[in-house]
Amino acid sequence: MIGNDIVDLQFASYQSNWQRKGWLQKIFTTAEQQHIHNSENPNRMVWKLWSMKEATYKVHQSYLSHAPRYNPLDFHCSLNGNVYIHNHIYGVKTETTKEYVHSVAMQYDVNYDSKIMQKGEDLKLRLKQTLAEKVDINISNITIEKDKNRIPRIYIDKKETNIGISLTHHGEYSAFVIEY
Repeated sequence: MIGNDIVDLQFASYQSNWQRKGWLQKIFTTAEQQHIHNSENPNRMVWKLWSMKEATYKVHQSYLSHAPRYNPLDFHCSLNGNVYIHNHIYGVKTETTKEYVHSVAMQYDVNYDSKIMQKGEDLKLRLKQTLAEKVDINISNITIEKDKNRIPRIYIDKKETNIGISLTHHGEYSAFVIEY
């Protein structure tokens, strides 16, 4: 199982005022708030931790196959790249640039392919192209559908596969990750 999240830093700067009273307390644990306040760049730390939580939520929800229910305070981020929720530990790899923060969360170390695209590019088409090349099948045999819990699933020849995927978008960016 795999999940990912992307934050467009420019879009986030005018979409959300994370410095308003009470916002950090609703989203982040006391330890995470300390990481933010002690960071050289608190803004980037906010969005890094946010992205880690969101990516982990996607893989956790997919793993447990439960209906969507997100409480960010249930997810505890460590700066070593792990996120803890209840009795589960997920590893998270995060890339931070001047433009975005992108996190990929996984249940255990897996092989995956990830692509980040700018607004206007067809995310699902690019995902299908990447998958078709990786598994050597015709792109027309691949479909993406959401299950009853709104988790995207890959179908090949109309049969559900166990290929893990995650899609995300924010502002000018979108991304996907495929687990092999």
